[in-house]
Amino acid sequence: MSTALRPTAVSAGARPLAAGTELSAYDVTAVVIAALLVAAGLMVTLRLVLGPTTLDRAVALDALVAVVMAGVGVQTAVQGNAFYLPVLLVLSFLGFTGSVGVARFMALRDEAGTGDVDESQDTGEESGGPGEMR
Repeated sequence: MSTALRPTAVSAGARPLAAGTELSAYDVTAVVIAALLVAAGLMVTLRLVLGPTTLDRAVALDALVAVVMAGVGVQTAVQGNAFYLPVLLVLSFLGFTGSVGVARFMALRDEAGTGDVDESQDTGEESGGPGEMR
């Protein structure tokens, strides 16, 4: 086998596997990796929804971008073509700039003396709006 990525039945446009046909170790590995990525995506999405803080949601969103990038990488490897590699570059750039933007926002908010708006929900205190002085 050459060093190039091996095309599979999906990229070659062939029919699905017939009954009794065995999957190769490559195909089984790709299916296991895809299942693990789906599980990771569900767990990260759960963290994104549940929070509890804004920083938790930002980290979960960054992890979700990484899981999507891994999924695109698996799809590229399974199909055996490099068509989606520029998508990986764009996703990595967006993930990095998003993380830096959230970090700067959190740092500026901490310097301004405003607390996390998510923390005041359980205490019944008002969360200090833009025109409110503390």
